[in-house]
Amino acid sequence: MKIQAWALAGMVMLGSGCISSIRTSSHSFLDAKKSEALLHGGPDDAARRITELMSKRGFPVTEKQVRKDGSIVYVFKGQRTALTTVSGGDIVYGSTNTVGSMFFVLLTPSEDGVTRMDLFGNPTLDGRAVCSDAPPTWVPRCDKNVITGSLWHGRDQMTGKDEAEAIRGMLLELELGQTSGPGALIARPEAPPEAPSQPTCVASEHPDWAGASAVQKKKLLEMCRVPVSRTGGMDRVRVGQADRPGELVRDPLFEFTAVTRLGSAKRIHAGV
Repeated sequence: MKIQAWALAGMVMLGSGCISSIRTSSHSFLDAKKSEALLHGGPDDAARRITELMSKRGFPVTEKQVRKDGSIVYVFKGQRTALTTVSGGDIVYGSTNTVGSMFFVLLTPSEDGVTRMDLFGNPTLDGRAVCSDAPPTWVPRCDKNVITGSLWHGRDQMTGKDEAEAIRGMLLELELGQTSGPGALIARPEAPPEAPSQPTCVASEHPDWAGASAVQKKKLLEMCRVPVSRTGGMDRVRVGQADRPGELVRDPLFEFTAVTRLGSAKRIHAGV
């Protein structure tokens, strides 16, 4: 009996455990805000620069789509590795599948001579990009899932991590490259600054502060500088001198309640 080669390949790939779809993208490892940049010049200048960076990594440009709002989407595609799967008993079957990447780059011009660049990537199997959950609206619609065996050894190379690392590397190369002229990087999004820690209480407002000893005041000040817990809630804190380092104070001299940054109450015990 003659069996077509494509059927055997499908049997090998899909026969590795139960079959399931692969749905992922670069956003699984690098969010949209960290996948964008502002470049000097117009879309053509930005396109030449990103095409150069993509081509160096083995992803030539394959498509250009002009959108109604004047922005442009470029598509880059390439292979990363070839994986051979062998299976069977008396008759051994083998197939080779290629794993690669497809990148979508949105270039949006502005009136001040600056182009915004957004990047997004999907893994590919035999040239077909996998779908993803909640992709950007400017990415072409994905209608058909890529399905493989759940135990297929190539799935760990189709997580979206490789695409995220490629995008991160290209943005870093832009950052280290030319600082002026068409296609040069102007800015990358920055992570929002972490809020400075706020004192959990005001020790000097305690009614016994005026009559407290220097040791008591120091310990109250130290405890009021402890950062507030992210979860808020009631935190019982004892201040004082224990018999041995690390031992809990047994008899605090006084206590008071302070309002924390999250609006929860903190009761502080102080003793010496």
